[in-house]
Parts: sequence; structure tokens; C-alpha cells
Amino acid sequence: MAKFKYKQIVDEIIRGIEAGIYSEAIGCNKLESVRCYARDKGVGISTVSQAYHELERQGWIHSVPKRGYFVVKKRMVSPPDYGARINRVHAQLDLANAVQYSFNDPDILPLSCTAPCTVIDQELVLNRLHKQVIKHRPYKLLMQDPIEGLKELRHEICRHLLRSGQVFAKERVLVTNGRQEGLLLALTAAKAIGKTVAVESPVSFFFQAILKQFNADVIEVPMQVSYKSELALLSKAYQEQPFDTYLVNPNFADPTGRVLSVEEKKSLINWAEDHDVTLIEYDRGELYFGASRPVTIASLVAETSSCSVISIGDFYDTISPAISLGYLLCINTFDQCQFAKQILSEEPSIALQYMVANLLSSGEYHTLTGKLRAQMNINYQKTKRLLDERIDDSVYMSEPTGGPCIWFKLPEGRSAEALWSLVIQQKLSIAPGAMFSFTSNYDSYFRITFALPWNEKMESGVNHLAEIINEFITK
Repeated sequence: MAKFKYKQIVDEIIRGIEAGIYSEAIGCNKLESVRCYARDKGVGISTVSQAYHELERQGWIHSVPKRGYFVVKKRMVSPPDYGARINRVHAQLDLANAVQYSFNDPDILPLSCTAPCTVIDQELVLNRLHKQVIKHRPYKLLMQDPIEGLKELRHEICRHLLRSGQVFAKERVLVTNGRQEGLLLALTAAKAIGKTVAVESPVSFFFQAILKQFNADVIEVPMQVSYKSELALLSKAYQEQPFDTYLVNPNFADPTGRVLSVEEKKSLINWAEDHDVTLIEYDRGELYFGASRPVTIASLVAETSSCSVISIGDFYDTISPAISLGYLLCINTFDQCQFAKQILSEEPSIALQYMVANLLSSGEYHTLTGKLRAQMNINYQKTKRLLDERIDDSVYMSEPTGGPCIWFKLPEGRSAEALWSLVIQQKLSIAPGAMFSFTSNYDSYFRITFALPWNEKMESGVNHLAEIINEFITK
């Protein structure tokens, strides 16, 4: 299908920016005016205006009143080098407890936590849905609930995923009480409880919190700039200590924000099939800023493949932290996951299942998540602009294309845990990099979220954080 003309212009300008044609370093970071670009390319002014607005929305350019459009200054864009040392550790509870308390302290701005759904207030929508569902007497129907979850909800989840080209039959969908239960069921189904598992590093805090509870032997495989190199490192880890399960966060990884391409996801599937390793993925693909949702690993497994994949999805990020409801996409693993659910978990709330099913079937969920992503992107652009203007260029700052976080690296010799001690005294909280490893790795890294309600407190907090960082690195 041919692209709209404005999208062709967007792609062309992005290629130019990436190629260095528009660069502040060479004094050429200003785009042609809308009128001049339209004249030169022989297209309508409205088409160019639409393209510029889309580039601004995606964070590639920004407008300056009465001056024009300028390319947004890019910091160090090369991904950090996380090293190539494979760590095998015995997981145990440690640093995270020092950070967690800030989530519940109303006087602290919790830039350390992630709850992206809070950027817009959805209480009225949820109250209305709850009232609608109560009329159907959901609690009377409790005994009729199938172990795999309501048929209507599973069907609507499949219909929603189809919007992004992902084809699943409802017979592969298992409804859960949220992402934590989903991971527990996935680990149980993969027979990974108490055994050695591998996980990409930096480690998703969501993965880490569960693994620590079970004192699992964990092999951390550091992310690499080249995914081919990462798979080679994964093979090396497997040769040194075989494992049956690999945990991965392919879309907007916590904390780095990395997104694996379709080709990289397929290469991981091939690797897992060759080594008979079950893949457990946590999918945050709904939190994209661009034009298309990154797909799950589960959606890319061929019908003839023997690869086992369990994809964890939930509505915590998109609807409300109060919605304890999620789902598993089970590829060659449904029977094992269903059995694990039958013996380990209570049935998800019928009322919640009907509420979310109605939200999906009406199309309101699609509208709601669109507003959520738009507001998150606005928050990101505001946060980035404030930090770009204030933080020294020696600090690495990631440039995510979705998700709720920015990942930072301080200059060598500077400890993020020491920085945390300073910011917490100022009623701010960050997430030190050591929280995302089972060892002392990533001490110079930290993460913040921009996915909180944007208000004067948030703006002031980001500004103050920048001041503290600058003072910290110049001491």
C-alpha cells in the first residue's frame, strides 16, 4: 500500500536528520519553511504542514515562533556498552527496598516508579463501566467462569491485537489476575521455578522482583549494540550453563527503553527453537509513540515452529493500576499454562473481565490508549526539553520511542546510588541502575519516569532534578 504523501515527507526528513544533513554542529539545523518546502517538492502547503506537525509530535523537530522549525538537538544516541561478562548469581532481596517506600509517600515526587496510565484520569470511564456491568449480576455468574477466562474477553483481546497485524485465536489466550500472576504462571508452566533461568540485562524490575522471591539461579546476559552479538553471548551462556527458560522484555524494555526489530525477534525465536528454550516475554508494545505498535514475539512464531513462547500482557499500564487483570498468549504452551492456572490461582473478577471486554468491544479502549500515548509523548517531549536545556552533555540520556522511562548514564566514577541519596533528601525519587541487576552492575546508571500527571509539581521536580545532577557531576 502506497504511503500518504505527508508520510513520505516525514520519512525523507528523518533519513536526512539521521544522515547528518540537518545538524547543529554544521550550523544547518533549521528546516525550510513550509511554503518553500512545498514549492520545491511540488506538493501542497497543507501536506508539508501535516508532515512537520507529525515530525514535531514524534520529537524530531520543534517550532520556534516567528523563526521556523528546527531539528531537536540529539545527545549521545549510541546505546551504552553494557559489557560482555555473563553473570551467574543467586538472586536475593537487596537494594530495591530502599527505593520502594517513596511510592507511597505523598510528599515525594516518585520519578522512580512507572504507572503510565496515570497521565490521564480514567476514573469516570471505569465508574461508568462498573455500573453497566453490575446490572448483569456478574457475581451470580462466578461458578460459570471457565478456567481460561471469559470467552468474550479473550475474543476481544484477539480482535484488539489484530489491529496491529497480530493474529491469535482465543484458544491461545488465558486470562490472569494481572502481570505478576502471569509471570508466576509462566515460570510454573515452563518448569522454571527453582531452576536456572536466563534474563537480559539490565533486568526488568518486574522480572527481578519475582525471581528474587523464588531465589532462582539467574544468568544475566548483557544487552549488546548488535543483536547478533547478543545472541552469540546467549549461546556462550548456554554452553557454560544450560538453561530451559529465557526472560525478555522486547518492546520498550524496562529500564533501557530498547525495542527489538521484527528481524531480531525472529532471530531470537530461531535461537530458542534450536536450543529448546522457552521464551517468556513481557510485552509493553501498547506504549508506542510512533505510527505502529511493535508486535509481540509470540505473534511471529510460525505455525510449524516448535518454539515455546509465553507472552505476558496486562491492563495495568493502559487502564489503571487498580485493574488486576491481564492475559497470557500461549504458543505451544497453552495446556501447561492452563494447568498452572488451575492449581495456583484464583479466578479473575468476573466484573473486571466484563468491564474490559466491553471497553474493547466498543472501540473505547483503542481511543483511550491513543489519548494515553499522545499525552505520554507530550510528557516525554516536555521532560526531554527541560533536561536537554539544563543537564551537561556528559550525561547520557536515552531517547525512547515509547514506554514510560528515560535511562541515564552518569560520567565514569559517579554513583547513581549516591545521587539517589541526594535527590531523596529533596523529596524526589529516582531508580538507581543497581535495581536492574542481581549484582552491582550499572552503578552509574539510573532511570526516571515522565509518565506521571503533568503539573506544576512535576515540572518543578524535573527542573530541580536537573540542578541536582549538574551539581553532583561537577563536584
